[in-house]
Amino acid sequence: MLIHHPARMAILMFLLPRGRATFTVIQKALGITSGNLSSHVKKLRTEGLVEVKKTFIELKPTTEIFLSEVGRNALITYASQFSVFLQNMLSDPNR
Repeated sequence: MLIHHPARMAILMFLLPRGRATFTVIQKALGITSGNLSSHVKKLRTEGLVEVKKTFIELKPTTEIFLSEVGRNALITYASQFSVFLQNMLSDPNR
């Protein structure tokens, strides 16, 4: 699953309470290179999990990343499924 990758999960989790953030803010918060962030955002965008908008703020080009409704639902579903899996594993370690 696309969300399972740690960097993509971190991007989506960072966006979940905010809805959106600039590329630079995400990069600094997660401590990943711009190349890695760009690559992961591209994959998330291709699947419709995020939207990307390029604008100018104070005459500087800025890239904003938005968590889409599809992305929000996918993240919540993934977290719920993972929680059930984890509970099952903890209740029966011999599984």
